[in-house]
Amino acid sequence: MEAVQTSEIRWWKASRPVDMPEFGAPVQLSIDGVDVEAPAGASILNAATAAGLYIPALCAHPDLPPAGQRGAGDGGCNLCMVEVEGEEGLRKACSMPVRAGLVVKTQSPAIQQSRQASLAKVLGPHPHVCLTCPQREGCSRSQCSYGNPQETRCCSIFSSCELRKVSDYIGIPNTTPPYKPAQLPIVLDEPFFDRDYNLCIDCRRCLVACNDVRGVGCLEVKEVETPQGKRTYVGTIAPTLIESGCTFCQACVTVCPTGALMDRTLDPARREESMVPCKSACPAGIDVPRYVQLAAEGKYGEAIAVVREKLPFPGILGRACFAMCESACRRKDLDDPLSIRNLKRIAADNDTGIWREFAKKLPATGKKAGVIGAGPAGLTVAYYLAKQGHAVTIFDAQPAAGGMARYGIPSYRVPAEVIDDEVSEVAALGVEFRYGAKVENVDELFNDGYGAVFVGIGAQGGDRLGIPGDDLPGVVDSPTYLKAVTMGLVNTPEGIQTGKKVAVIGGGNVATDNARSSRRYGAEVDMVYRRTREEMPARLEEFEGCVEEGVNIRYLLAPKKIEPGTNGYRLQITYAKMALGEADASGRRRPVETGEEIVEGVDLVIGAIGQFPNRFEGFGVETDRKGRITVREDSMLTSRPKVYAGGDCVLGPSTLIESVAQGRVAASAMDKALGGDGDISEVLLRDGWETNPWIGRKDGFNTTRKFHPIMLAPEQRTGWDEVELGFDDATARLEAARCFKCNLAPKIAEAVLPPESSLTFDAAAIAAVPTEAGVFQLLDGDKNVLMIKGVENLREGLTEQLERGTSGDNCATNFVFEEAAMFTSRESQMIQAYLQQYGKMPGGGSDELDDLF
Repeated sequence: MEAVQTSEIRWWKASRPVDMPEFGAPVQLSIDGVDVEAPAGASILNAATAAGLYIPALCAHPDLPPAGQRGAGDGGCNLCMVEVEGEEGLRKACSMPVRAGLVVKTQSPAIQQSRQASLAKVLGPHPHVCLTCPQREGCSRSQCSYGNPQETRCCSIFSSCELRKVSDYIGIPNTTPPYKPAQLPIVLDEPFFDRDYNLCIDCRRCLVACNDVRGVGCLEVKEVETPQGKRTYVGTIAPTLIESGCTFCQACVTVCPTGALMDRTLDPARREESMVPCKSACPAGIDVPRYVQLAAEGKYGEAIAVVREKLPFPGILGRACFAMCESACRRKDLDDPLSIRNLKRIAADNDTGIWREFAKKLPATGKKAGVIGAGPAGLTVAYYLAKQGHAVTIFDAQPAAGGMARYGIPSYRVPAEVIDDEVSEVAALGVEFRYGAKVENVDELFNDGYGAVFVGIGAQGGDRLGIPGDDLPGVVDSPTYLKAVTMGLVNTPEGIQTGKKVAVIGGGNVATDNARSSRRYGAEVDMVYRRTREEMPARLEEFEGCVEEGVNIRYLLAPKKIEPGTNGYRLQITYAKMALGEADASGRRRPVETGEEIVEGVDLVIGAIGQFPNRFEGFGVETDRKGRITVREDSMLTSRPKVYAGGDCVLGPSTLIESVAQGRVAASAMDKALGGDGDISEVLLRDGWETNPWIGRKDGFNTTRKFHPIMLAPEQRTGWDEVELGFDDATARLEAARCFKCNLAPKIAEAVLPPESSLTFDAAAIAAVPTEAGVFQLLDGDKNVLMIKGVENLREGLTEQLERGTSGDNCATNFVFEEAAMFTSRESQMIQAYLQQYGKMPGGGSDELDDLF
């Protein structure tokens, strides 16, 4: 389908009327005295817009075939009428093809009269009383000073409405009939999209986007009789979006010129990020939709190439990432989020290596970088610095690389061979590993010629329980226990003894790792949490793993004290029974003691309530009150020049993907410090693959629930074999195919809006301004409002501002003005409108207004 493409020609093709011939060689024509070149077969509207000449049109859109071809309204909005030399009457710019020698005029009294008459027809059945209101700029939209009924007023997007801007440009004629409510359906209780058919102007852009561009076909034209006569609008083919087969791709909402279609899940302040939340939620910035959709086609090699453009450890993260992308997935608001992490895993497990063809490896620079700590952050830094041509050495006190991925995550979640395989990719770049090497002072590295040093030593210390007896033998913290697990030092003569009963204190993901690991040693395990399941932070799959493997999960208990044990137990623990009170700063209800206590015998107590970094006295860097290294977020630079840090020693106990993300930032900054350009980006998939905009209609798509990965049966989980086995090929494709393809909507071009009527902020333009009272606005180069000010004399007020001069970010380049006898009242209205839209003051108002707002 050609309607939405990424090439430059897509706009010409999308907007070509369906009955026009294919494009020919470029031809020359004149539009408003401007020489314009356009391919033969393109429309006059295409040619004008491409040349930066505005022609109003509400049924046309840059990425859609003209809606008028489908009979929108009475054959379209008819706002794009123009005059063509040598032809009688007016012609539609959207449907008339260009030809050599055409002379076109877009402005004349006849054109203006025609456009206003057509606009009156558009506005007649649409609430529009606010468009002509003298107080519209300062209105809160919650109540009307003139007593107009709610249903006659404009909607919540008034400040950004395309219909409003086009109406302002054309001018609303006095002959426009008053709006009479038709009481069409308003649907506010279905997934994602709110639909108010009273606001529909029957432009049919949504119809074309859904049926012609996306191929879903869930919309149709509705015709109803109202007290005001026949009314048409675009609605769903069945009573609901689900029944109509909607794929929730957002195309219809994106092209709607009014508030008739609204996506309530979007954040106006972060529109594009909220349109594709999985990608924006990923700390490393992976193009999640792209690799998910490649997986849907079984192109796992291509999918992993997309993942590897942002991180070097897809196998590890395909198993142990906390998957913020899944929590953000828009499909969760319909049924279940996609299993994005497992799709990354199957791609990693079926890596064909095609990413290697374009992998970056720059020539040697002769510069050296040192990395302290071979955890995810340090390995990421080493990986990218080596690609930039620097000689990198990693120092780690442990006998193998991986950091918390190896020594903090049990092998039933991430097998050691997966870690070894991905560490080998770092070593293959020439990175030197020095194990058993604990660096106490970075001066040693600088003295050895290292030009930059990264500190990524993690958070190896475990928080104590803070109760009497938490220092007794048999009471350990989580990092100590999990390290012993991964090194095979549990239930050995020199290691930690589980005994017959273990108590794990905590309700997070680390607590579940401790509990499930202890079960594998045959112990009875209690996981004790002071709140309830509703407040427990552990991920669902980790919680379910505990239940399936026989962990006793006990709620509303908190350890009070630990004493030497009796009756064959090494320890005796006293629990306080808890109840939930008011919510605390985390939003969870605060646990409070009830006064009742329980005393029980245990052999091992594991505190899984928090971790902290070790001290950094020898590094000479500043730390916060929790002992974490403080850094600049834009570079990971510490308080000491040439020393960078990232991962858990900066974040505290966090996630693997966050450590990788900080490693990328640090690698870029360190490359610059070593003389590079800081560009660590890679494009590893260069076959031109893009999401096909033709989604097509798929029966059952919007009712297909989440597919779950293959799991090792609970009775087989007696050892350290991987529990989650991932997807098979068929299931992976089915799960990936549940993707909404949200990444398509941001690729839809913005609608073409009327030009801003601002003047150049110079003495010549100001000299033509009247000396009447009024309000002016100063604008910067991006047309952002720098100042709104009411004055008794517009020319004098503007001259005063010009003479003051502006610079830097506050450099005014343009201005607009309007005469207003009650200039203070008008200034107040405009400032209120600005404040309502942007949530901040534009600046420049009177002192009284500044104080007021």
